[in-house]
Amino acid sequence: MNVDATATAVPTVDATSAIDPEVVELVERARTGDAQAFADLYDRYVDQIFAYVYRRVGHRQLAEDLVGDVFLRAFRRLSTFEWQGVDLGAWITTIARNRVHDHFKSARFRLERTTDEVREPAPLHSSTDDPERIAIARDLARALGTALEGLKDEHREVIELRFVHDLSVTETAAVMERSTGATKALQYRALKALAGAVKDHPELSKFAATGLTGLLSILVVLS
Repeated sequence: MNVDATATAVPTVDATSAIDPEVVELVERARTGDAQAFADLYDRYVDQIFAYVYRRVGHRQLAEDLVGDVFLRAFRRLSTFEWQGVDLGAWITTIARNRVHDHFKSARFRLERTTDEVREPAPLHSSTDDPERIAIARDLARALGTALEGLKDEHREVIELRFVHDLSVTETAAVMERSTGATKALQYRALKALAGAVKDHPELSKFAATGLTGLLSILVVLS
């Protein structure tokens, strides 16, 4: 029996169909050596990458240095980049993740730890000028930050990628080099661990009792 090949053909999915067309255009121009196009990509992603790196190293000048290196690596490797259905930001974040790991493994880091500055608090974005409310928000953010620091590295990272940097599950999976299913499972375990970590904190435990939605909203203060 003859079977019409078109009836069983698998449709081709454009890997860039869900990506901002402006980003796709900038990437293609940057690949050809267009410096302005890459500068536009830098402007688009630098805040996201800086926040990711700074959260891990806790030192503003060091974070700025590492971010500069991250974008230099991204520029040099752009010809190897392939669209896989996730935003370019996830690919750059992967480079940032590897660069931070390299830093922590270096002998230089062991020397810097003795003179490192105290982690600066992230700026608080608040819709109110009430000093008491701002102080409470800062205290809650600090307490939640402490709880996050006490989690396993992979638990803290998946929470920050998903809820601080607002990456999708697919993008988070790409950064952490896991399957989407494994990332969802890791996120579930991480949120459960976070809920357990704040259970003895009177105010944070109230947020956690609402299903973590309120608790995770505090993460915006940490970003």
